[in-house]
Amino acid sequence: MTTWQRIFAEKAASLKLMDPWTFQEDNSLQVHSLKPGWTEFLQNHVSGRFQCSQCLYKWSSAKVHILFHMCYGMVLMRIFRQACRQCHEPQLEEPIFSLENIERLLHNLVLKILEDFYNVPMQSADLLEVVVDGCHASGPHDRTHCEGCRLGVCSRSRAAMEPSAGKNKAGVSKAQKTKMDVDKAQKTKKEVDRAWKIKIDVDEAWKTEMDADKAQKTKMDVDKFWKTKMGVDKAQKTKIDVDKARKTKVRMHKAWKPMEDMDNAALITSSPEQVTGGGFPWKRCCCVGLSVLCVLAVLIFALLYFLLK
Repeated sequence: MTTWQRIFAEKAASLKLMDPWTFQEDNSLQVHSLKPGWTEFLQNHVSGRFQCSQCLYKWSSAKVHILFHMCYGMVLMRIFRQACRQCHEPQLEEPIFSLENIERLLHNLVLKILEDFYNVPMQSADLLEVVVDGCHASGPHDRTHCEGCRLGVCSRSRAAMEPSAGKNKAGVSKAQKTKMDVDKAQKTKKEVDRAWKIKIDVDEAWKTEMDADKAQKTKMDVDKFWKTKMGVDKAQKTKIDVDKARKTKVRMHKAWKPMEDMDNAALITSSPEQVTGGGFPWKRCCCVGLSVLCVLAVLIFALLYFLLK
């Protein structure tokens, strides 16, 4: 199944199939049993090889039938099996396809998807023949051992399936409408996502603005606190200066007190005359005056002695 999915993805890319598509196997699919919005594509002449899991008998068939059901974005596939004609109670065996057959088969499938879901015109000549691996059928087709024949698939050729084209066309129209609804829903989802993103951006911007206001308020509080701290520091410094001045004053007062005590002692030991006379030196003046009178007396005596002689 991995090989089928890989080749389908390669063909979808090479044929420019838009939008992602998934590819799965579903063995419950039935021809013309479609869900609303689904369409089908049947390839009923595919060449494949078989081998019995019991007796190991090998045979080839050019009428291996593969049924595809498609809805927008999804492909389901069912490969109809065949049983061994040599065993009494055979089991249904899965066919083996060449790589080239798988590529051609999925090429046709992608063209059908482009026609049904993207309105890309397709001609019958655009479809590739899938009987290319050179295997030869082992006799006529054994309907009794074919799973497709038991379910009525092998008897329905493409011509017989044309009457159901209108029904398939209605299914395609439904599928296209479903695709438009899906596209509209996706567009609405994108718009909702864009609006939600804008709301988230607005919320983040609002939160950022609130954080900025909070940061601004915090900065103002810090500035106020810093200003208060500077005032406290200044007051602290002023207090230190006041304490220092007070200390200096006390120290000076202590230094002046001994000098005052000495001055008071000097006043106490002074003479009563100095104290009562307001401090004038009368005793010294008297001594000087007596000395002057003695000198004058000596000079007068000497003068009289020389004159009388």
